[in-house]
Amino acid sequence: MIARLNALRTRHGILEAKIDAEHSRPRPDTIRVKILKKMRLKLRDQISRYERILVGSRRQMSSQS
Repeated sequence: MIARLNALRTRHGILEAKIDAEHSRPRPDTIRVKILKKMRLKLRDQISRYERILVGSRRQMSSQS
C-alpha cells in the first residue's frame, strides 16, 4: 500500500510539473490546464484516502500493542 501511495504522489508531481509548464507557455491551453487540474485533484483524493487508511491501520496496531 505504501508503494501505491508513493506512485500516486509521483504521478501528482508529474501533473504539477505539466501544469506549471503549460502556464509558462506564452499562450497556455486553458482546456488542457483544466483537464490536468482535474486529474491532479483525483490523484489528491486518492492520496488522501490511502493516507487515512494507513493512519487508521497504524492506530489500530499501536492500540493492540
